[in-house]
Amino acid sequence: MAKARLKHSREGASEEPVNGKRSRVERSQTPESDQENTMTQTQSRSHNKTSVTRIRNRGDNASASEEPSIGIVERVELTDFMCHEHADVNLCHKVNFITGQNGSGKSAILTGLVIALGGKASATNRAPNLKEFIREGRTRAVVRVHLRNRGSEAYHPELFGDMIIIERQINATGGTVSQFKVRNASTGEIVSRKKEDVVAITDHMAIQVDNPINILSQDAAREFLASTSPDKMYHFFLKGTQLFQLREDLEVVRQAITRSEASISRKKEVLPEMKAEKKRWEDHYQDMSQARDISTRMEQLSCQMAWAMVKEAESEVHTIDEGIDVFQKKMSKIDQKVDAEKEAIDAINQEAEELNDQAQ
Repeated sequence: MAKARLKHSREGASEEPVNGKRSRVERSQTPESDQENTMTQTQSRSHNKTSVTRIRNRGDNASASEEPSIGIVERVELTDFMCHEHADVNLCHKVNFITGQNGSGKSAILTGLVIALGGKASATNRAPNLKEFIREGRTRAVVRVHLRNRGSEAYHPELFGDMIIIERQINATGGTVSQFKVRNASTGEIVSRKKEDVVAITDHMAIQVDNPINILSQDAAREFLASTSPDKMYHFFLKGTQLFQLREDLEVVRQAITRSEASISRKKEVLPEMKAEKKRWEDHYQDMSQARDISTRMEQLSCQMAWAMVKEAESEVHTIDEGIDVFQKKMSKIDQKVDAEKEAIDAINQEAEELNDQAQ
């Protein structure tokens, strides 16, 4: 995976070595060279004069598709960061030389790159804390890094697009000292404000700000050049190959395993008691369930008994109604007989009266 390399010139270097580098660049531009070297210089917009020389090597048959697709630092912006009031540095995808007088802010560009990509202040060997990077007389500093994000290995291009802007703001006052913003360069939309996403992006692009093989500060370079003992050289080797970090991670994993084993051991000791407690609660739950079922059944039976009494009363009423109907029918028949008897008596009485009248 291709990555941008930002080569930082030492502030203590004299003018003669710088001229020597430029001479070598000019000699590489002779017709005998296999590649055409194009040199462009852009001026940093800062109160100090720091120039950036970008060297582009293009082969005769080179194409745009051969350029690295992700992880290329294309631009670094500094606002009120260290000695820079405002610096805007555009970089090419291969080799970049940053030149300038001592104290002009060359190291600040590299430091800003480290800080923007989530590095700690202690990793830069420039300040004990982030607030020290704020320009004197200002209350905050802002650093932005533009990372290329193209091709098949792009990091969530549907969210971040083909260019990711990682912005870190450092505040001199307030509760939050450092704030991250990850933007889609095409839309300007803030996609995330979490440092975890910055770490995920740098991990995906294999950018390791604390690895001296990726970013070699002046102090680290001076220490490396001055180191003659095998111990120091081996320590530098461990850091450069990330074996040192791997060893620390392994120790963290071992400690986590030890804690987990101790926790498992403690839980195994109380496991029988917990099982017995579980059994007691299961029995209690079963008793409660049975009691609840009994209570529900009693409520159902109560309702059934009430309706049974209603049904029985309705049956008795129906029987009584039927008896009343029978008696009413009998009464009607008796009334008819009484009426017939009355008519017969009336007829007899009338006949008797007629006979009496005839006898007289």
